[in-house]
Amino acid sequence: MFYQNVIEPYIRQTEQNPDQTVARIDGQVFSYAQLAQRIAPIMNELDATSITRTGIVMKRDLTACAALLACLFTGVVAVPLPDNLPENQFQAIRQKLQLPQVLTVERMHYYYRMTFEDALCRIDNGLYHIDDEQLVSISCRFQNEEAFTFENHYAKNFPKQEKFSLAPIFQLLLPEFPEICSIF
Repeated sequence: MFYQNVIEPYIRQTEQNPDQTVARIDGQVFSYAQLAQRIAPIMNELDATSITRTGIVMKRDLTACAALLACLFTGVVAVPLPDNLPENQFQAIRQKLQLPQVLTVERMHYYYRMTFEDALCRIDNGLYHIDDEQLVSISCRFQNEEAFTFENHYAKNFPKQEKFSLAPIFQLLLPEFPEICSIF
């Protein structure tokens, strides 16, 4: 029932409307996609620690909300705690409810940063040997339904830039698709 009433509708909403606003916190607007990006590393950490319950210090931050959902999605019992709880009450709750850990926004931001660093490490694995003459992409240019040409792009076609931007790279590789993204 929980899956049908909470998890599946959340997944569907996020897939269908990733850019829709999910929260406004202290004047900052967040999308469903941004929330999912914060939930996933917290879920990974909860899975790795094999705990059954955790406290969550509830600061006004999207990551605290993400932690609550990460707990729900992984089956970990969530215990939301105010961020201004006196230390003696905090310790009493931890002991009474047997909380092996308490998630803080700062700690969860670390999980998020680690997934970012893992992604960069995957991109920069240090094992690259790409010769200037290596073919890296082929662009297709369409004149009509039957006529088209190909253009080979080699590693040497990508000059060093004074100030890095993805725009020249995408312009070179995607000349037929200029509308794909204007942000680069």
